[in-house]
Amino acid sequence: MKANSDKSKQSKKATRRVLAGVLCGASVLSLVLSLVMPPISQAIANDAQTVSTEKTVTEDSSTESTDVENTNDGDTENQISNDGEGGEGEDAAAADPAADDAGAESAAQPADDGQPVDKVATVANEGEVPGLKIDKDGYALLEKDEDLSTYLDLPAAEKPAKLRLAADISSSEPILINENTTINKDTTIDLAHHKLYYNNGNDSQGQNQPVRAFITIQKGKTLTVEGKANDSPTATTSGEPGQLAQMQFTGSVPQQLTYYVTKSTPNGVGTSEKTYLHTVTNFGAIVACKEGYVNRVISVEEGGTLNLKGGMITTPRTLGNDGHVILSQGAVNISGGYVTNGNGGGWGGGLCITGAKASLEMTDGVVAGNKAASGGGIFANNGATLKLAGGIISGNATYSDSVGLGGGILVSGGSVTVSGGYITNNKYAKFCGTDGNGCHGGAGLAANSGAHVTISGGQITGNYSDEAGGGVYVTNLKQQGKAWLNIKGGIIASNVSYRSEGAGIRVGQRVDAMINGPKDINGTKESIVYITNNHCMSRFDWGGGGIFVQGDSQDATNAGRLFVYNSYISSNTAGGYGGGVAVCPSGKTLVTNTEGTAIFGNSSAGADDHGENYPNPAYDKANNSGNNNAPHLSAGNDGKDQDKAAYLKKVFRDNGHADFFLAAHDHNTPIAVVTGEMLGGGDARYSGSIELEKAINIPANGAVGVKNSIGLTSGVMAEDEAAINARNQAQNEATTFITGNYSWDHGGGIMSNGDLYLGQPTDAYVYPSIKATKELIDSQTGENKPLKEFTFRVYRKDKQDPFANGTFDRGACVEVGKAKNDASGNITFNLGEQSAPSSSAGEITYYLVEDAGNDPYIKYDPAVYEIVGTLKDNVTVLMSVPTLNDESKTKEISVHNYTLTNARVIKHSGDSTDSLGALKDDGQGYYSIANSDGSKTFTNTYTSSFSWIPKATKVVEGGEMKEFTLRLADNPKFENAQEVETQANGPSSQIREFENISYTLDDLTKGADSTGRSAPKDFPYYYYVCEKDESEKYPHYKFDHSVYRFEVDRPSVTNGTINYKVTYMKGYVDSKNNWIADDGAEAKTFIDTSTSTPTSTPTFTNTYSTSLPLSGMSGVTLTYLAGAAVLCAAAAWMHIRREANAKGGERRE
Repeated sequence: MKANSDKSKQSKKATRRVLAGVLCGASVLSLVLSLVMPPISQAIANDAQTVSTEKTVTEDSSTESTDVENTNDGDTENQISNDGEGGEGEDAAAADPAADDAGAESAAQPADDGQPVDKVATVANEGEVPGLKIDKDGYALLEKDEDLSTYLDLPAAEKPAKLRLAADISSSEPILINENTTINKDTTIDLAHHKLYYNNGNDSQGQNQPVRAFITIQKGKTLTVEGKANDSPTATTSGEPGQLAQMQFTGSVPQQLTYYVTKSTPNGVGTSEKTYLHTVTNFGAIVACKEGYVNRVISVEEGGTLNLKGGMITTPRTLGNDGHVILSQGAVNISGGYVTNGNGGGWGGGLCITGAKASLEMTDGVVAGNKAASGGGIFANNGATLKLAGGIISGNATYSDSVGLGGGILVSGGSVTVSGGYITNNKYAKFCGTDGNGCHGGAGLAANSGAHVTISGGQITGNYSDEAGGGVYVTNLKQQGKAWLNIKGGIIASNVSYRSEGAGIRVGQRVDAMINGPKDINGTKESIVYITNNHCMSRFDWGGGGIFVQGDSQDATNAGRLFVYNSYISSNTAGGYGGGVAVCPSGKTLVTNTEGTAIFGNSSAGADDHGENYPNPAYDKANNSGNNNAPHLSAGNDGKDQDKAAYLKKVFRDNGHADFFLAAHDHNTPIAVVTGEMLGGGDARYSGSIELEKAINIPANGAVGVKNSIGLTSGVMAEDEAAINARNQAQNEATTFITGNYSWDHGGGIMSNGDLYLGQPTDAYVYPSIKATKELIDSQTGENKPLKEFTFRVYRKDKQDPFANGTFDRGACVEVGKAKNDASGNITFNLGEQSAPSSSAGEITYYLVEDAGNDPYIKYDPAVYEIVGTLKDNVTVLMSVPTLNDESKTKEISVHNYTLTNARVIKHSGDSTDSLGALKDDGQGYYSIANSDGSKTFTNTYTSSFSWIPKATKVVEGGEMKEFTLRLADNPKFENAQEVETQANGPSSQIREFENISYTLDDLTKGADSTGRSAPKDFPYYYYVCEKDESEKYPHYKFDHSVYRFEVDRPSVTNGTINYKVTYMKGYVDSKNNWIADDGAEAKTFIDTSTSTPTSTPTFTNTYSTSLPLSGMSGVTLTYLAGAAVLCAAAAWMHIRREANAKGGERRE
């Protein structure tokens, strides 16, 4: 028994030891799980979320991809937008897609050719030709419809590369030239005076399926179309511009094409034009459709090529939606043949060239008789490239009921180069209905959206615009960057703009245009530009027969800029004023002799005076009538009635205005300079009037600055030897001839309200006097404040240096003048009466300074302007203009004064010295002192407010940064508090800013004074900042419950400078919503503008708890359940072992 008892005791001890071990292990396991399981659970949750997100993204991507594919199948050509001034933009073209009388269903932008084609036959390129005849040239002959079927049914390897029609052939299936089903060689079709018809189109015009195109050329393949025609030109007696081409059909059979070409022939300084009627018969053609509709006759996909060498591509029917005779995202080369009769489809009735890899190169051939809302003949966009070295773009048009751009061609982005051929007799057919807009047009060639246009040859003639830009119209209105026009050669002649400006050329907003026929290094002319015989017939607008430059009265940086070099402007006519050049500028104008211009021999209205009630009859918009009598005056759109103001002045009417006319208003500094020496070195012999006040003459070595008005007539038309030599020298030097143009109102040759530079800068002269300018600026808002009178003095240097002691000493000088600014800020001194002291050996030094006042809220400009010069022939800077070949660089025009020489200005301001160079001339006898940055001479600042930005720092210790919320209010209850959040998972220390807090002078404790300033509210101001308690959202973080108070002290004001101080202190808010400072809390500096005292920010610190988390947290419940399960399992196992041992012991006993 004792033995059994001992065994029992040992068994119990063993049991206890095992149980203790299990409990210990379970505790350790439980502890490990409690630490490990939460992040594992979080990771699992994050992974699940990531998988879900990836699935969503994948599904979205799949949807996106489908959308893209659907878009490509439908419409890849982007509709352009071109807004105009005056309320109606160029994008009205897109908004009004209606077709013309031909019944166009849509004038929207064209689409690509990505839609699938059913029942497509393939054309192969080599092999034997069973069942077909081969002629002596190696062409497989198609003698009947069945031959085409036989050909289409041949295996790819057996199909010949060259086909020739021996009869008219019809196809009931579209043709696909496909890379996968053709062998090596490309396909050539010789039409040989026959027709290749497509029989069965879509049932309705608006239907895109099942057929988009008769012939589709896919990537890597080339189709060459050959054929001949009889094209017979006949001279016509009518030279009317805009004569449209006509395509005649009998049923669906094309019979005859007629189109017009206006040819221009140079004859000395001008040109003459003759119009020819071309009749085209006996041609081969690809025709779609005999019945039904197609969207395109031929479609060229990206990487495909169409070579049109002869024959005709045409359609007898109105095209379907987004239709074109040819749509290409690949390459089209036209060296012969005709593209005709596209109508009723998308932009580019004849051809639509779209995409950065798309191109059109034309060396011959004709695009005629097509129509669209924009780009009647050709439309190119999305970076496409056009190169026109030959051929004819004739008789194309926009719809008569749809506004847009480009009767012949519209290039939207990308580039176009014209080096040969004719763009002739095209028509822009819709006036927008709003006089003064001029946002639509470009009958011959239009470009926008940053397009680059280069014209080095060819002829743009006989085009007609019912609105603006008869020949060429380039604009980048409301677009980023600039569009470019570079004219280096060619002829732009006999074009018409009917209801707006720019008959020959319209340079729109945000366009840089240069006209310069180049010369070689020896001065030999390489090419010549002719802008001749164009007619601007607008009775409302200012004009521009040859050229119009569009400005922007609201934002001068939007103005178009035109640079013309080596120009000869003569024999132009204006029904109003400025037969040669007229300017109503919002920009700058320069007329000079260095690679400049010769303006003479132009005509304008005379000195007629019909009284103030004029014009009579006035312009009648509804009937486009009135304004018939000389002088023709504009209708004064947007307040531009300065021509009427000039007309009313006898001094202007009587002293001449035939060659140059400028009318502006409210300018106090020059906006234009006209020099007296003309291109070639002759004397322009200008006489006229200036500023509607006095008659003037400009000597050959002189110039005049113009602020608001000038009228000039050249005397070079006299028959004395000097005048004859001047004309001949100008003609010999000129590479640009602007002659024979007409404007109903003003600017027969050129009209500008943008920037116009006729030649390179050259020196000019002025009269002696000094003018300075003054402004008062609010230091916080930057706004100009109304000026009161400030006092300025001019001192003359005596024997002592007034800067000998480092600062300006007025007592060392002699006071020679005192002045006050006027309401506009102008300060003027007449220095003509001042002479140099006898000991100065002719050199005079003046000092211009401002008297400091006693207003503490104004900081007076301490600048001292030192003006140094010697008597006679003073040199000053008048204006800066861009230079030839690099518009980013500028050149200054120096003005010579005959009473002071080498006049210069040095600005002393505090410790800085800045040489401002020569004085500037305003054209009215004053040397204007201007800072190098263009600012006013003297600028006082008015300090009306100050502001500061509250900030707080958020710190997290022991954990990750979450989206904690900081609050700021002007009350301890935190009513209407601002809130800012920290960045989750960001740095553990983050500074967050609240909204700016500002105070005006009305907030300061200052009684009413002469300025009207007063202060109803006193300092200090208090603001409170705390952290939002979000313990429920983040239970494992311990939040900082501090409440800091900002205190804004009373500022001090001295010499226009406000100094202020903001401090903060730590505390809390009690139960009565009162803020209480913490025991021992001290005020700390947040900001102090008067000293360099170190500053700090209120800081809120949260700590992350590393203790076991509560059971409610994610993943923790699972942890405790696992631990409990382990303990239960261990207890059960011990119990079973004990029972087994007990039974075993009994058996052994």
